[in-house]
Amino acid sequence: MRTHKEQLDERKQKILKAIVHEHIHTAEPVGSEVLVQNYGFDVRSATIRNEMAEMAELGYLWQPHTSAGRVPSDLGYRFYVDRLMPAPYLPKRQVLTAKEKLSTIATEIERIVSQTCRILTGLTCYTSVATQPISTENLISHIGLSKVGERKLLLVVVLSSGQVEHRIIDAGHHVLNVEVMRTSSVLAKQFIGKNVNDIRNSEHKSGSTDNLMQSELYQAASTAIDQVINELGTSEASVHIEGTNCILKQPEFKDLNKLETILAALEHRTKLYLMLSKAVLGPDVMVIIGSENPYHEMQDTSFVGARYRINDRTAGTIGVIGPTRMNYRHAVAAVEAMANNLSELLTALSLS
Repeated sequence: MRTHKEQLDERKQKILKAIVHEHIHTAEPVGSEVLVQNYGFDVRSATIRNEMAEMAELGYLWQPHTSAGRVPSDLGYRFYVDRLMPAPYLPKRQVLTAKEKLSTIATEIERIVSQTCRILTGLTCYTSVATQPISTENLISHIGLSKVGERKLLLVVVLSSGQVEHRIIDAGHHVLNVEVMRTSSVLAKQFIGKNVNDIRNSEHKSGSTDNLMQSELYQAASTAIDQVINELGTSEASVHIEGTNCILKQPEFKDLNKLETILAALEHRTKLYLMLSKAVLGPDVMVIIGSENPYHEMQDTSFVGARYRINDRTAGTIGVIGPTRMNYRHAVAAVEAMANNLSELLTALSLS
């Protein structure tokens, strides 16, 4: 059995590279005449046409219409990404601007990840996605209670990862300021500095004889904290999405059926998380092209993703989703740059 390289000689590889570049730029099928005129092939158009026909038989190209030119297949894009694509490149000015934008935002981890996705969408014009950081040593660093009504209070739980959780709780009775202060103090002593996994597995409310810890306010606040901690296990699988409207700008998705399928897929966060998780287990930058995606509804798209880290530990994945006619060189460079920026910022925050 011949290898891909043996199947595609030097001229076929040059033709494939030219077709990929032309199709990325125009979103139209590429004919032999365009290649001869624009890409310096020193042979007749008929020769290029014959080569393209052979490449189509091998599965690297396909023909959308009988009279049209050819476009790359998923196999063609894979060969291009693995063997022909120039080194990933992002202008230095864009790299610096992206880093500056990210460094000016607050220290709440959810905002940092969301803003990173926004910047990445701005760099690529593709939909950006990222997983929430997974933390094995998440501590509670702050707990606060404040009144927002006669019997309603705002509970704020801040984690060492930078994640901030808010809950509105009902005390069940008219609450005095002194009760709020005393309950806040007890909650702080009980929870601050504790590992969330230890709290989740402990029976911290059982057997207490403290009158305050038997109060309605304490019970409501403690129950809300338990809910926050228990939901952390599922929120680690949460996915941030920015730039969904970028899908609408792609010519490939003017077909309403395709568009609806992809938009519905983007709302299915669990499957998206599983796709993103593959990048955690794979190489630093992963490219999933079209039919390579096990998620059937996403097989008209490509995904470029990279791991980001907190210190030396893999914490999550960030990437972009776009058409298979993606500018892979630019997308890989942008994703890699933003993964590095996110890693640097989250590592700095973890050490501060």
